[in-house]
Amino acid sequence: MQIYQHRDTITVAGGTNNTVSLKINGGLCQQLLIRALTDSTTQFRADLTDSNSIVRRHYAFHEGEINDSGMSFPLVGQYTINITNANQAETFDVILAVEE
Repeated sequence: MQIYQHRDTITVAGGTNNTVSLKINGGLCQQLLIRALTDSTTQFRADLTDSNSIVRRHYAFHEGEINDSGMSFPLVGQYTINITNANQAETFDVILAVEE
């Protein structure tokens, strides 16, 4: 078993930013972790969108962190992790873990 990780640190200003994974040849999504780095009370929404602009996972408002693990759904192609509606400027760590 191999785990591919897309890792990025992004700054959200104006409430929105995103990061795009490299092309995934096929695998199972095992974890999406989005963590606010400077203020654990930052509120935000997020979604995981495939290369056909279809939202595969949508997350309602969370405070400080989203840690969705063990979901095991298939991924192929590039994925965009969007952070939206952040209530303040914030820097986030983003990890998308895929089991190949």
